[in-house]
Amino acid sequence: MKIQNAIILALWEKIRKNKFEVLLIVFLLLISGISHAYNMFHFPYYENDEGTYMSQAWSILRQGNLAPYTYWYDHAPAGWIFIAFWVTLTGGFFTFGTSIDSGRVFMLVLHLAITIFIYFIAKKLTGRKAPAILAILIFSLSPLAIYFQRRVLLDNIMTFWIFFTIAILLKNKLKLTYIFLSAITFGIAVLTKENAIFFLPAFLYLVYERVHKKQKAFALTSWLIVSGLVISLYFLYALLKNEFFSTGFLGNTSKHVSLMTAFKLQSTRGNTLPFWNTNSDFFINLIEWYKRDYFLVIVGPVATLIGLALSIKNKIFRFPTLLSLLFIVFLIRGGLIIDFYLIPLVPVFSLLIGLVFDYLFRLRNQKIGLIYIGSFSLAVIIPIMFLSGVRTEYFSKDETTPQRETIAWIKRNLDEKAVIVMDDSIYVDLHEPGLINNKVFTNAEWSWKVEKDPEIRDRKLKGDWRNIEYIALSHEILRQIRLFENDFLANAFNNSVKLADWSQNSSSHINLPMYISTNGDWMSIYKVVDKDEITLNETWKFYKKNFIKSYGQIVDQETGKTTSEGQSYAMLKAVWMGDKAAFDGVWAWTRDHMQHREGDKLLSWLWEKDKLVDASSASDADEDIALALIFASKRFDDNKYLVDAKALLADIWRKEVVQIAGNLVFVSGSDAKRGNGYLVNPSYLSPGSYRIFAEIDTLHNWERLADDSYYLLNKIGTEYSESGTYFPPNWILVNDPDGSISSAEKYITESSDLYGFDAFRIPFRIALDAEWFGGGQAIQYLEKIEPFYIREWNEGKIYAIYNLDGENKVDYESLSTYAGALSVFKFTDSKKASEVYNRIYLQKLKYDEGYWGDKNNYYDQNWAWFATALYTNNLPNLFQQ
Repeated sequence: MKIQNAIILALWEKIRKNKFEVLLIVFLLLISGISHAYNMFHFPYYENDEGTYMSQAWSILRQGNLAPYTYWYDHAPAGWIFIAFWVTLTGGFFTFGTSIDSGRVFMLVLHLAITIFIYFIAKKLTGRKAPAILAILIFSLSPLAIYFQRRVLLDNIMTFWIFFTIAILLKNKLKLTYIFLSAITFGIAVLTKENAIFFLPAFLYLVYERVHKKQKAFALTSWLIVSGLVISLYFLYALLKNEFFSTGFLGNTSKHVSLMTAFKLQSTRGNTLPFWNTNSDFFINLIEWYKRDYFLVIVGPVATLIGLALSIKNKIFRFPTLLSLLFIVFLIRGGLIIDFYLIPLVPVFSLLIGLVFDYLFRLRNQKIGLIYIGSFSLAVIIPIMFLSGVRTEYFSKDETTPQRETIAWIKRNLDEKAVIVMDDSIYVDLHEPGLINNKVFTNAEWSWKVEKDPEIRDRKLKGDWRNIEYIALSHEILRQIRLFENDFLANAFNNSVKLADWSQNSSSHINLPMYISTNGDWMSIYKVVDKDEITLNETWKFYKKNFIKSYGQIVDQETGKTTSEGQSYAMLKAVWMGDKAAFDGVWAWTRDHMQHREGDKLLSWLWEKDKLVDASSASDADEDIALALIFASKRFDDNKYLVDAKALLADIWRKEVVQIAGNLVFVSGSDAKRGNGYLVNPSYLSPGSYRIFAEIDTLHNWERLADDSYYLLNKIGTEYSESGTYFPPNWILVNDPDGSISSAEKYITESSDLYGFDAFRIPFRIALDAEWFGGGQAIQYLEKIEPFYIREWNEGKIYAIYNLDGENKVDYESLSTYAGALSVFKFTDSKKASEVYNRIYLQKLKYDEGYWGDKNNYYDQNWAWFATALYTNNLPNLFQQ
């Protein structure tokens, strides 16, 4: 206690004796602190690197790791270890606002410390306060310092350690302890940001100059050894983790990150153009630095050159000039240069300018009176020039509210399990409870990792961008999308819709189609369209491109034929997709080329080689086109489609619905009469459609047709199918007048008595009735035919064609016929429905190309689409929406 009191009394006595200087330093700190702190929570916007270092500090404290993702040795970790210490010291990540706000307070503390170091160093070198005051004013009010040193960047922490090291080495009595201490602090600077190593020659010079000539060799050797030992901790860590050498070195073939690989990557980043090339990183950034602070960018290098000239005879200029020159060499060396790399040079330039101007002001020799007069003039002019460079936006503009609002919106509106792609600037705020509420978004991932990290892209997201649910779009993410070599994020963004936006007051030029943004003062929330909707959309695009010719003709590429069935499928898909242009085109072509029968509005079914080959109607196409027109009248809000639908319905009832033995039967077409009966394709029976027709055409009993269709299907199942399979054949003949059922093989082909590429559509049409109207008849029928599908699926596969006794006639499967099984399971066994969908349809889907299986198989492309849409609940009854 006595020792503590003695120290306090000694310190107080020193302050009392130097109270003017103490007041001066306090005044300078106020200027420096206010210029830095005022509006620092609002300007500049939260930058991606700030979030990266805050998230790495978070990972140290919450996960015990050096990074929340795989640590790949991009930087040594000392910087964010200090941030983690600061967070612990101040009570958490949200003590001052957002996590980055807390980090910016830490940057303010370091900025004030550097201010004190500058004062001490300038005074120590010259013995006067004037150059120290000038250096601090330049440093405190520099637009570059205000802009970059507010941000949570490793360069700011590194600069603190560099100036701390200088201050130690400039102490009056440089003891061996201080030499060791300065070596440690320099090593920490390098472990904070590797480019501190460029200052090494300057520090070796300073150590050499500051020690007694008899101790120079020992001091230099000791300093190098101690600093080297500190820096070597980084290499030792990599060695202990078995991550020092690259994969393949000394036979180690296991894939892993490595320090050597990171060094190689970091050293080859950026372009290799000479610094004077206008496209080099240095030149591009030089222009930006000049726009922000033309005084420092011009006067700093000039002061360096003057200092170089003066250092020939004046030792006080040698060390700061060497610091400046060494870091300028780093900046112009070629390779990657990021704008904030300039940070350490700002206080160095400020120090040099203060020293040079002080020296010039003190010249009294008449022979160089012009220099004195000119220098004095500059002392008046330069502050005016300098102050004009400080933009008022630094103290008034709000660039971070959009980022704060984004955090708040996500925390208030999204589920904690939501898969979110975001800028790293909001990582901690979404992963740490306490800000806004206690929600923790464990699936919020940094956009760079989503695009580049196999652990996230391939494992967590399974290599499928459709597994992304939301994008917190920012300036940084747009830039990454533009620069990345593949389209993972671009595909997600291009298939998303905007939910919330904070760009109204942005100064940025934003061009979303070109992925361009010029400033980070905005954000938006986008929802990636449901992955199943994306699948339907992309496969519909492919279908249009590959099967729709002329202005609306559907051509089966394998046969060259166009059928009314194909036209009807395209019209249904177009209306469900809301694609009016495609719908109108297909309907116009169909009407122009296939609706020319005499006496009715039915569609001729076959067009081939630029001519109508068969004018007979196919009732399934007629009913599906009528349904598509009814849906279109609602979807596109145009009654003309309904007029066409009503005309078609009247002729469907007149020519394709017959009464046999007291029951209404939907026959195969206008020419279905064969001998004493009528050809019926059971897969044309569509009770769900008939219930909709009943609301449009009240003159005919469509509801009865729906009920009688179930009667016929059940009759087929009990009387015609064999071995209790309840199986429907592709074709039957319904005899008149008794209504009995017989084989249609005489009139069709040998496949009429098989379950195959026609009959599988029966479960699909019944499933639509269940989907739209939930009728008991539909579910009961699906349950009756379910056992066969269960048996076959459990045995490993469902073949394309079967006898009616349930024996397979072929040994291959088909995407088309699996639609029947999926339709049944959707309403009877959700687990098996999921199995069929995932194992058959998702496995065969070519996401990037937009098709299933054989891209030229017109039938498969249609029925894979319908099956997917049914399973994913994307075939609504548009008439009742």
